[in-house]
Amino acid sequence: MKKISVKDLKANCDKRKHGSQLERFEELGLWKRLKNVEEWQWEIIDHALDRLEEKGIQATRHDIISTISHSSIIEYRIVYNRKHKKYDERVVLRSKAVVNKRFNLHAVFSLTNKTVVSVWMNRIKDRHDTLDWKLYDKNMKVLGV
Repeated sequence: MKKISVKDLKANCDKRKHGSQLERFEELGLWKRLKNVEEWQWEIIDHALDRLEEKGIQATRHDIISTISHSSIIEYRIVYNRKHKKYDERVVLRSKAVVNKRFNLHAVFSLTNKTVVSVWMNRIKDRHDTLDWKLYDKNMKVLGV
């Protein structure tokens, strides 16, 4: 993995790159970074646990962490985490597993903190036809690859 500078993080903060916009080497690099973190190292933060409860999602820690092995990358983004006062690289994943015959589990993983930030469910057939492509920057630099 290439060293990531604060300058690069700051320059790409608040940008997003959709999974369909990733170059092959970027996607492979993100997968490598995700899979280099052992399952036991990932922490599920309170917000993600609250979302499980709020949405009535019956998912175990293993179900959530397993999305790393059985999913598609939906989005890469960098945000400024005010709580930790640092930049945070995040990857949104959509599980390939079907839950309740109609849904896929989605999870936001922080590559920076090795945490599960949030989770939710979307219908299998929901491909976000109303997605606002103006939010995404196909020229955004995927760091560390």
